Amino acid sequence: MKRSHLLTVRKFSTALANFLRTGLLAMLLVLPIAVVAQVVSEGRVEVLVADQGSSQRNSAYWLALDQVLQRDVPGFAANPQRKEILDKASSYVQSFRYTRVNPVTANLLLATRAVRDGADAASVIEVTFPEGLAALVQEQLAPQPLVTESVVIDETPVLALIAVDQDGAQFLIGGERGKKFQARMLQLGVANSLNFEFPVFDDADLAVLSPSDVLYNQVSRQEAVMTRYATAKRMTGALFRLSADAWQSEWRYTVPGKAEQSVTLTTATLDEALITAISELANSSADGFASVNVYQNGGDGYQRTGVGVRIENIASLADYQRVLAMLRTIDNTVVTESLDVGATVFRATAVNASVIRDALSRQPQLSPLPINSLDSGELGFRFQAR
Repeated sequence: MKRSHLLTVRKFSTALANFLRTGLLAMLLVLPIAVVAQVVSEGRVEVLVADQGSSQRNSAYWLALDQVLQRDVPGFAANPQRKEILDKASSYVQSFRYTRVNPVTANLLLATRAVRDGADAASVIEVTFPEGLAALVQEQLAPQPLVTESVVIDETPVLALIAVDQDGAQFLIGGERGKKFQARMLQLGVANSLNFEFPVFDDADLAVLSPSDVLYNQVSRQEAVMTRYATAKRMTGALFRLSADAWQSEWRYTVPGKAEQSVTLTTATLDEALITAISELANSSADGFASVNVYQNGGDGYQRTGVGVRIENIASLADYQRVLAMLRTIDNTVVTESLDVGATVFRATAVNASVIRDALSRQPQLSPLPINSLDSGELGFRFQAR
């Protein structure tokens, strides 16, 4: 089943609503005129965006965080540390998802500067922040933090076995490696009531396990390491950097008495992959952890422009990199729209379809696909590795 930017968002408690509520919707100082913002729930804010790219998403994070903190942290609007906090908005995000624009309610929402300057609102992004956000920020603004209800965390640890392939360099996350990555997972874990721990990767671990054993799911080697830790719940992640603006990640989650479940994601950043996978994991007991794909640029609410190019038979990371490099010699704006086992769809915006078709038809490693196998307006080729 295909979904675009589909994140399962857990319902938040109302602890913050009963604490420091101002009774008024906050007015953003960055806007030249007053804007009425709609806070969807206590930690969730909707923002109109011009597209689903990272620039608009980061702007939405900034606006949404400012909205919540002006409401819940006294004096935040005039605080000298306001910009410093908002510039790190993405680090406070628990989850996000895109929805269609509803013309009836659109004028009630926050909007990024691009939309306010006249760009069409392509989507609404719903940004969710964790419970306890106001207390967390208050700790950075004043010596005495706010007093809020504590977050109830399942104390049963989840052993996280993560490996990364970044431009061919492979490494395991744990011990002293990837401290920032570990800290981000722990932060997202707390926000989702999960308690992560990581292998120490001492000599005994590393004598058995290598990064490729996790990246390519060598179960017996993974099990040999995991059995050293008194941890029944397990999460493994294999993360591949496909290009400067695309990551593929494969996640597996196991608990005693249940079959292993998995999810495959294609996201623009590692942080999006973590937010998505951990959000899915936290809801797995109630909703299932079915295989999904998150598309960097795609889905029901996405306004497609340019030319879609479908390439079948991409069987490896090396194949993907060769095809992407080939396409970017024709149009350097090409991005990965979707990545699946059967085919990868790219999207080009700077060159028209006839130019791309002619250029790809001259490539000896590509052969055209039948027209009836393609979506309307899409170009299609089959890749054959030499």
